[in-house]
Amino acid sequence: MKSLYYFRILSLCLVGLLPGRHTVAQTESAYYSSFATPASPANYRTSATGSGLCLGCLVANPERAADTDLENYATIQNTLGVLGGGVALALQLSGTAPATYRAGVVISSGNVLNAGALATITLRTYLGGSQQQQLLANDALVSSTALSDSRTRLEFVAAKPFDQLEIVVGGILNGVNTVRVLYAYGVPTNTQFTTALGYLSRSPEPSAADYKVTTGGGAVAACVGTGVANPTNAVDAGLNNFATLTTVAGVGNCSASLQVKLEGPAPAGYQAGFVVGNGGVLDVNALNSVQITTYLNGVAQETRAGAELLQLTLLPDNRYQVSFKSGQPFDRVEIKQSALASALNTLQVYYGFGIEPRAFQDDTPVLSDFKTPQRGTEYQESASGLLCLGCSSTNPQKAADNTFTESDYAEVRFPVAALGTYKLKLRLNGAGKAGNRAGIALRTNDALLNTTLLQNIRINTYGGTNGSRLLESSSASTLLDLGLVGDNRHELGFLTTQDFEWVEVEITGGVGLFSAAQIYYAFADDPNPAFPAEVGPPANPLPVELRVFQGRSVETAVELTWQTASEQKNAYFLVERSLGVESGFTTIGQVRGAGTTTRGASYQFRDETAARQDRGPLYYRLRQVDQDGTEHFSPVVVITWKSEQTTALQVYPNPAAETQRINVQLVGLPTDGASLQVYGNLGELIWRGPATGSALEIPLHTLRQGLYHLVLTDAAGQRQASQRLVVTGR
Repeated sequence: MKSLYYFRILSLCLVGLLPGRHTVAQTESAYYSSFATPASPANYRTSATGSGLCLGCLVANPERAADTDLENYATIQNTLGVLGGGVALALQLSGTAPATYRAGVVISSGNVLNAGALATITLRTYLGGSQQQQLLANDALVSSTALSDSRTRLEFVAAKPFDQLEIVVGGILNGVNTVRVLYAYGVPTNTQFTTALGYLSRSPEPSAADYKVTTGGGAVAACVGTGVANPTNAVDAGLNNFATLTTVAGVGNCSASLQVKLEGPAPAGYQAGFVVGNGGVLDVNALNSVQITTYLNGVAQETRAGAELLQLTLLPDNRYQVSFKSGQPFDRVEIKQSALASALNTLQVYYGFGIEPRAFQDDTPVLSDFKTPQRGTEYQESASGLLCLGCSSTNPQKAADNTFTESDYAEVRFPVAALGTYKLKLRLNGAGKAGNRAGIALRTNDALLNTTLLQNIRINTYGGTNGSRLLESSSASTLLDLGLVGDNRHELGFLTTQDFEWVEVEITGGVGLFSAAQIYYAFADDPNPAFPAEVGPPANPLPVELRVFQGRSVETAVELTWQTASEQKNAYFLVERSLGVESGFTTIGQVRGAGTTTRGASYQFRDETAARQDRGPLYYRLRQVDQDGTEHFSPVVVITWKSEQTTALQVYPNPAAETQRINVQLVGLPTDGASLQVYGNLGELIWRGPATGSALEIPLHTLRQGLYHLVLTDAAGQRQASQRLVVTGR
């Protein structure tokens, strides 16, 4: 499944590379109350609020909420607060955050903030000294998220630009008395798609030919009440109308299905599914009773059923999209619900769709995907708990490698009654940005995660080359189950407010909980959580029906392969490459087409010059040319390229004796600010020195007998090369 993330296809039929839209994980700037030498009133200010008396109200050390150490805090006190009085701390940000940014503050009160306590806290935003917005912390628009160490994040999506955020603690008796304020922030929200390519079950004048209802299974008497109400609502132009599927829970094989016609034929590779709901929070266990089938010209094409094969994503208004990535073209989709004991027996079906997959996912997430991951530098594991007898972990490196098969995972096992905790920390192969989602893809031996099981999983983010600095944490109700990604794997994550380099999953065993967890990878992404406001067919569909177009890096080259399902008067393909939005596409090769065929064809092209390009993503597309000269563009494939021309390490002697001088030769000159670090086998830093030339030397007596990891990093702390070193006895 990882391969779907690593070589993500960007579906677009436009000339150019989505001008004006970012196609990488969140890279917009984040702003904090962070200043080297904070001073009042330029960087912070305190004030009394309200007309009432607030005895004992004060702000201690306000400058600490505005310095560069995000662990420091100011303390707001209203110890003897009287109704009507309060105290405020306003924090200037390091820049102006535009509208739609998340405006928030990280606080701690020593206890979980309940509704009563939240009612005493007010958040305000300012721009140039003028108030922009004001919300109570218990307002529905304000998100309250419990973090680690009794910290709480209060935030909302700003409707107006802002450069200052103020927190006000009111003097209400029995409210919160002491609040520690760590920092304020303005960070990007997730990128939202407003339009997407695809087809819906949407007809201005729906008729019986646009849908098909099927019920049956058990005895007639037993299945009374099973059926589909208002099926035309799932095929009309009103996307807020819905049909209702009802089955009798726990009775025989009763089932109800609704098949809907799409506006047009969706090509292979499009996501096939439905938008559904039930008026509240959908129990994901109900997914085991759902089956989706695609059709083309009345013939069934593909069927997916249950949690192991379907993807489920939460949308606004308690709606969900349930779907799978198709392998065949289709023009109709069908949803079938069967009766299961204690499962949901009423399902609201809004509409079916065939839509490009990028509408629900980041095109270029940052993953824990290293070619040869090393313990300490790319992954670290630890365990605690004297009662965890029999606990074990296997293949932790597989959660950090770039092999993305269903069987490639790290695994931890707990005996049934074990109470221990296991932690696996994974380094990202790139930077996670504030505003990104940080998460882990995992699977448990319990068929589906539920709220109880989520209470035993925590996700943490860390900073620093060796991941020693804890940044943020999320667990239980604040940890988002982001949906299924196939074979019963879940993505779990949370929205961050700080840049991060490492993601850690912390799993606790216990009686009645899952006894095994399989961990696939860590990620930082910028998802698209909302269904696109506009969905429409491509303006210029390809006369060549492209089944798949993908690429992969092979040594110093990039290998592109594509397959067609059919072709009409196809003369040739021009293979084009771009280094980014601003550079445009250039032609790097040509491949002859198959002319006209209904059986399709397979093609490949090898970009031998990929290693000579700048480090970073490479973008590829096909310019398909008809025999009459008409041109059409394919989707874009993004290859996260790591150039082989970077600096490499040679260490000698290796193995080395304790008394020997250890030399390090750099193949290629290091960049300015580069440094060499030596880590022990448990990830502890042993020695660090500047890499100022091609020949380096590790001081004598620095290393004792054991296994070490040498890591070369650039000025930004990014890993450039690594090598293992064995030191023997004297």
